[in-house]
Amino acid sequence: MRSTRSPADSAPLDFLPPDVATGMLLSTVHRRSQKVFNEALRPLGIEERHFATLAVLDGTGPLTQRRLADLLDLDKSSLGRIVDDLERQRLAERRPLPGDRRAHAIHLTEQGRQHVRDGHRIAAQVGRHLFGHLSPRTRAALDHALREVLAAPGADPATPGDESRP
Repeated sequence: MRSTRSPADSAPLDFLPPDVATGMLLSTVHRRSQKVFNEALRPLGIEERHFATLAVLDGTGPLTQRRLADLLDLDKSSLGRIVDDLERQRLAERRPLPGDRRAHAIHLTEQGRQHVRDGHRIAAQVGRHLFGHLSPRTRAALDHALREVLAAPGADPATPGDESRP
């Protein structure tokens, strides 16, 4: 009799409780995806963290570092290092914010916009490589489930949920 289990059903983390295994699987997929994406971005001289910052700026227009850090879910010092890298490569620049002497807005340069276009092309190729084997239905379900996890109460580590719930 044939088993209806797929190779994905038997994972090396089967011995773990489901909540632990799910978190570890997400973490492993993240690391693998990030590694493949960073390797693909190498010819541009950037990494995923740089691309994410450039892509947000491309989609929103100039932002303060504080707002950009919030959107990317990064602490101020991590984002500061990313913006420093982008400025060194002339992909973005800090400009004084009119009306606030202390604040600066981060602006894309034309070279930064080109990196965003190239990065989107590379991201699509990497996405097909990593997820192209999934059926459209499975892919949509995965995307939906991940959005639900992010939107759930307590998903933000700064606001933990009720630990007594099952």
